[in-house]
Amino acid sequence: MGDTKNIALITNASNFERQKVIIKAVHRSLKKRGGYVLYVFSNYGAFYDDTWHEHGEGAIYDLLNYVRFDGCILEGNLGSGQLANRLAAMLREKETPLVTINIEAEDAPFLTIDAYKAGCELMEHLIDRHGCTRINLIQQDKLDVISMQMKKAYQEVLGKRGIPYEEKRVLEKQVSIQNGRNLYDEFRELGISDAEAVICVHDVMAIGLCLELEERGFKVPEDKLLCTLNYSTNSIVFRPMLTGADRMDEDAAESACGLLEEMMAGKAVRRENYYECRMHYGTSCGCENREEAAYGERYQELILSKVEAATQVSGMMQYNNALEKVDSLDQLGANLREMLEGISCSDFFCCLNQSDLKYIINEESERITEQGRIYDRTMVAVTGVSKRTGALKNVAFPVEKLFPAQARENDILIFFPIHYKEQDFGYMVFLNEYFPIEIYNYRICHESIGSSIENLRRQMILRSSIQTLDELHMRDQMTGLYNRFGLQRFKEDYTSGEEFTVAIMDMDGLKKVNDEFGHLAGNHALCIIASVLQAVTEEDELLVRYGGDEFLLLSRNVQPEHWQGLRERIDRILADKVSRRQIRYQLGVSIGYAMSTREKPLTVEACCDLADQAMYQDKSSRKCRRANGGS
Repeated sequence: MGDTKNIALITNASNFERQKVIIKAVHRSLKKRGGYVLYVFSNYGAFYDDTWHEHGEGAIYDLLNYVRFDGCILEGNLGSGQLANRLAAMLREKETPLVTINIEAEDAPFLTIDAYKAGCELMEHLIDRHGCTRINLIQQDKLDVISMQMKKAYQEVLGKRGIPYEEKRVLEKQVSIQNGRNLYDEFRELGISDAEAVICVHDVMAIGLCLELEERGFKVPEDKLLCTLNYSTNSIVFRPMLTGADRMDEDAAESACGLLEEMMAGKAVRRENYYECRMHYGTSCGCENREEAAYGERYQELILSKVEAATQVSGMMQYNNALEKVDSLDQLGANLREMLEGISCSDFFCCLNQSDLKYIINEESERITEQGRIYDRTMVAVTGVSKRTGALKNVAFPVEKLFPAQARENDILIFFPIHYKEQDFGYMVFLNEYFPIEIYNYRICHESIGSSIENLRRQMILRSSIQTLDELHMRDQMTGLYNRFGLQRFKEDYTSGEEFTVAIMDMDGLKKVNDEFGHLAGNHALCIIASVLQAVTEEDELLVRYGGDEFLLLSRNVQPEHWQGLRERIDRILADKVSRRQIRYQLGVSIGYAMSTREKPLTVEACCDLADQAMYQDKSSRKCRRANGGS
């Protein structure tokens, strides 16, 4: 095909296993064609709450402003229409040909499964074979191509069979396991719990509903048939007998690469393009699995990859403490290299903004970034190694190259942002690593690097500022809240008068999260709880991580209604975070408080004891409610 062409693949990683599948499929298709380099950009939370988050996870997309690609494929995993339009606009300015898979972007050809055909087949199967006349349909809250096709099939098949269409049976929900688990309660409230079958456009919702039905004593398929229009890796691992339309990723990748090739050659391409899917009839709709052997092989492969991922996490954690305690940029690079090579990752580069290096290692400098830019024109590979380059250390290169070497035909490069909270420092590049480590673990890696850079910055500050040293001494590094030293330092500011309130708040179920998901997830859960408590803390109140999973709040507010409403405020914000981040485990907070008033003055210690007792009473009553099916 002449000169080597640069192709961007942008993935919206709401499903890490499927992201790996689509990356492999596109790369395999391009290698077969020859003359291509594949650049993969991965994100997790660039667009939520109808807001574009330019920093953090969304930072990696800023690289599209620096590099001119010959073509781009945007794969959206059944959603992210707003994200697609945002990125399409960035590419359109550079006149980059774009093809999207399973999502629509303005003025760009899209490729999607023939969901209408699959939806009709699924509806006819439920009605003709199983006699269903009451079928609930669960779609995404922001309707995508597949959801709209499914709704069309739903309405038309009902009409052909003479079954009345009921609008209340079509629900639009944000995709998450927890929302799936809440579906049955919503069915009851809407008077549609009599459904004989439920179709969830996304398998995550179907899995959540299935889990909830099982906990309530219902059986699938005896009591209710359950189907999806997205039989993906989630289905294979968590519910292998789930009925659904299996998305043929190899076919999708091949078709997308073919369309992109035609566009790059200047040929006209239809806006709407479809690839076939294959219906997988599992026992969740009362059918025998017709192709159990084929899915068994995929199931085994996925389970083995999860076992390998767990082993890698264990290996990475051995190096994590050392990475967190680095006191120089050289040590950061050395520890990072040791960690990645320790888990068989041999081709990688850690690239930081040149202007940030002084900020990171010089306590007197300020962080100065060019207006409107996330990445510098010049990046520095502070560490890296590959067969092509050997070991690298502090090598500068223009950001347009994206990594400090020359890309070659059939290369695949995977990019993840390096950031800490809302500060972006650079990105990681993995070269020709055909997934020797799982994509989820790449994420753990780059999050650790961002935290380490910030910790390194703190080390520099410690050396130069007694005031800052005192502040860090009083801060809990995991959550950023004050610790017991901070409490001792500031408590007199809040308790010098007779009237004050002490609230004790304890996270529910931390041991269960640690046991089932690992201590990294437990730390993440603690940070989520801390951020929720910060959100409900007033400016003139003191929030402290009191120890372990326990938090303390000191306030001069002694109005009972303020504290009686604390539970509602916490639950509302926590539910929003759990939904947006698609958290798989339950989170909650038990609360107790005690007041010192002019009528009944108490010491801080006495208030703490009373608040602690009230908190344990609250925890006990919450456990009882959950055991009895309450919230």
